[in-house]
Amino acid sequence: MLDISPRTRLTLACALVSLLACSGVALTPPALAGTPATVTVRVLGANYEALTTPTQVTTTSAPVARYGGSCSGTSAAGALELGTKGNWEGTWSSKYSDYEVISIDGKSFPFEENAPANYYWSFWRNNAFEEVGVCEAQLESGDQILFVPACFGSSCPAPPTQVLGIEAPATAEVGRPITVTVRFHPTAGGESHPAAGVNVGGAGSSAETDLEGHATLTFPGDGTYVLRASGGIGEDPKPIPGEVVVCAHEGNDGTCGTPAPPGISPLQTSSSSSVTLTPPYTGPYALVAAATGIQDGHVYSRQGAPRVLSGTVGAHASVTSISLRLRRTHRGRCWAYDGARERLQRVRCRQGSFFQIASGGDSFSYLLPSRLPPGRYVLDIAATDAAGNRAPLDRGSSRIVFYVK
Repeated sequence: MLDISPRTRLTLACALVSLLACSGVALTPPALAGTPATVTVRVLGANYEALTTPTQVTTTSAPVARYGGSCSGTSAAGALELGTKGNWEGTWSSKYSDYEVISIDGKSFPFEENAPANYYWSFWRNNAFEEVGVCEAQLESGDQILFVPACFGSSCPAPPTQVLGIEAPATAEVGRPITVTVRFHPTAGGESHPAAGVNVGGAGSSAETDLEGHATLTFPGDGTYVLRASGGIGEDPKPIPGEVVVCAHEGNDGTCGTPAPPGISPLQTSSSSSVTLTPPYTGPYALVAAATGIQDGHVYSRQGAPRVLSGTVGAHASVTSISLRLRRTHRGRCWAYDGARERLQRVRCRQGSFFQIASGGDSFSYLLPSRLPPGRYVLDIAATDAAGNRAPLDRGSSRIVFYVK
């Protein structure tokens, strides 16, 4: 997804975490420990689904000691350890005194030499690609750390050219509108600029940014909200989404750092972010899903077999889940795609489970690990929204039948 620069290619081609060593520049000694800092960590999956939502952590001087190596706890590795609660794996390079991150939140991308599309975990700081390893990157308070799969190789899809950065107040009062600002940050570097026409959602509704990148949202109830800024329908390649956390409170109710009313402990206050801004809409066409890129009834050659499953979702309320089901029949036998194992598994005919690929948004894109083998395929798209509506399965839109010969 993110083959963004020659320097990144060098990093992947050598399967190293140190760009300088790979490019022939003299190696630097292991980074010294820095000062503990309060930073934000988030992790996105291959289809930009949220794996670790923005999580604020304060790094410590305790070293990260895993897989035969050790580096400073004030580094990006220390932030990753705290932000994911240790749910990551990697390999240690004693030559470069750094980790190559292989898996985060259960999503693994081991390096495969000579693979035409090699996915790996890229590391970003403050909406810019980091050119050093996770141990060498010493963080400062206020830094925003992002890990997202990237791709190196001749068969990779087009990489994104923009990263969305979203700015919002840390707290907001229920019922009072706030203004958020979204900016485009070029992946190739350079100045950011206002992001117009971008969808911002997560407060029970969504809004579109104006020409200055501003959008206004009102929170319907107290609680913690994750706001996401994402590209528009049909935009390809899509920018990397931006996310930010806002804590909503009802006056001085003891939440979000506000003082509690007299006689009430902050622990007694309640919070809920499940209510919506408007009454749930359950009328006709409340939620509609449609595949894009794959033609219903089409016969594909083996070389031209689909590898990207993509589509759009239209809803009156915010979308809370998008799932896919892909089934195959060939010579009287049946398979279904297993989203956890990322491969087709033998099943009884007419069986097969949906696997979730996104927790919201108005579009989706899922990259299969390889092109599909010969057979008859049925692709089903399931979506739900905050009002409880489910997208119906309609042939030609949310149910696509196609063939690979």
